[in-house]
Amino acid sequence: RTDIALRLSHDILAMAADADADCIAVACPMCQSNLDLRQRQINKKYGKSFDIPILYFTQLIGLALGIAPRELGLHLHSVNPKNLLKKKALA
Repeated sequence: RTDIALRLSHDILAMAADADADCIAVACPMCQSNLDLRQRQINKKYGKSFDIPILYFTQLIGLALGIAPRELGLHLHSVNPKNLLKKKALA
């Protein structure tokens, strides 16, 4: 049910925004899909402007190990993490 997924994803994004989170780390492909790919749809439905990168925890580990962002597939995300990577001196 898309309506439920949008509402729950909105709530997660709102909590992350309220906590000044730089990104959200996920382990599950469905969570990544709902939070990343649907973020524009959520923004439109709820009148928000979320722009929070959603990264797999394994991608964060890869960054910590020095693996290049492109090799980790970060360029494939809907919400581009480029600004976050620059802010953290990872790109």
